[in-house]
Amino acid sequence: RAVSIGINSPVGRCGKSSFSLTCAQMLGKKHAVLFISMEEYSGFSKLVCNGYEQDLSDVFYLYQRGDFNWLKLKSMILSSGNVDHIPPVSYGEDLDQIPPEEIAGLLRKIAAESGYERTVVDMGHMGKGAVEQFEACDVIYMPVLDDMVSMAKLEEFEEYLKEAAERETRSKLQKLRLPVSRMTAHRENYIEQLIWGEMGDFVRKLLEGGYER
Repeated sequence: RAVSIGINSPVGRCGKSSFSLTCAQMLGKKHAVLFISMEEYSGFSKLVCNGYEQDLSDVFYLYQRGDFNWLKLKSMILSSGNVDHIPPVSYGEDLDQIPPEEIAGLLRKIAAESGYERTVVDMGHMGKGAVEQFEACDVIYMPVLDDMVSMAKLEEFEEYLKEAAERETRSKLQKLRLPVSRMTAHRENYIEQLIWGEMGDFVRKLLEGGYER
């Protein structure tokens, strides 16, 4: 069974997706990694995908009609750098129509049957569906910011988790204060820039156990 790593934050523009991509690529140097983006508009297809016919919406369709199996999913997998990935949904509203418990069920099934050692899930704004998906993960990294509005959003989210989630689920959360990138990003080699920039250095220390909460 794969170790499932979720990345989620109630705070916007905190570097969550860049961190998710970097984390997946760094893990991919030592492990077989599958990256999944649950963002409505991830931008991932523009950064690393060069065209595809099937995406995460098709995976959910197979799962919901009870026709999911890993052999069918393998045909949808693309690769980028050290990581395999399922192309994100083409239409963001598709995610709104899927119950949180079904998203969590699919994540568990992929972790159990895919043969990957790690799955990295860039979670979207799940609202009240956060708990089910958190329960399907082994660890949840949560990028946060220190400005007043961001801290207020985080407090509200933590209050919700205290009411809705078991202590075991809440214990999976690790809050992260991500570095501010100083690089001038170029789309054609964006992943390499992340790996060798401030974000890459941060993720290396995190995965080596050198990050202090």
